[in-house]
Amino acid sequence: MPRILPIGIDLGTTFSVIAYVDDSGKSVVLRNAEGEILTPSVVLFSDAEVVVGRHARTALFINPDLVAEWVKRDMGAPYYSRPIHGQYLPPEVIQACILRKLKTDIVQRLTPDPHVVITVPAYFDEPRRKATADAGEMAGLKVLDIVNEPTAAALAFGEKLGYLTPVGAPREEMNVLVYDLGGGTFDVTLLHLAPGRVDTIATDGDVQLGGHDWDLRLVDYLCEQF
Repeated sequence: MPRILPIGIDLGTTFSVIAYVDDSGKSVVLRNAEGEILTPSVVLFSDAEVVVGRHARTALFINPDLVAEWVKRDMGAPYYSRPIHGQYLPPEVIQACILRKLKTDIVQRLTPDPHVVITVPAYFDEPRRKATADAGEMAGLKVLDIVNEPTAAALAFGEKLGYLTPVGAPREEMNVLVYDLGGGTFDVTLLHLAPGRVDTIATDGDVQLGGHDWDLRLVDYLCEQF
């Protein structure tokens, strides 16, 4: 039986990223078809085709009514917050468009049969997690697991320090506070890091707080002042 290559997908509010572990055991970020590490999590529903990424983001300034963004904030809800072409779409359907584009990048560069792990905010409830997994299945991906974003960040931190190395891992255990402020979501998780394992102690966050909200608040403040 051929070895399965698990691939990690950070399905972000503003950008999405693909990563995998190479033959030497090191994690590597995969560039997309455009040669970029970050794929904008934006979808353009034009009359002719569905476009995901940089070109869809550019279309925001031309045809904003045909573009879906910040979809992650609506995960778990029945429909995306506004209509596209006069129709209200389930958010997982739009997320599936993003994941389908990422799948194309994976197939072109890594494997024809992607098995993936998708990250979500730690405070995502079960409906949101299921909607994310459903989006992956709709995109044609084999979803192995849904993993909390702070846990994924802690695993990367642990890998960097050598905690996940089978031989010669540090013996000292530690508590790690992971602060994850993305473009649209925010969460903080306290983790216990030990050789070969990561345990979650506590987590909290806000699905309606991210870098975009900080930008909007700064704009409001400047408008009030000037």
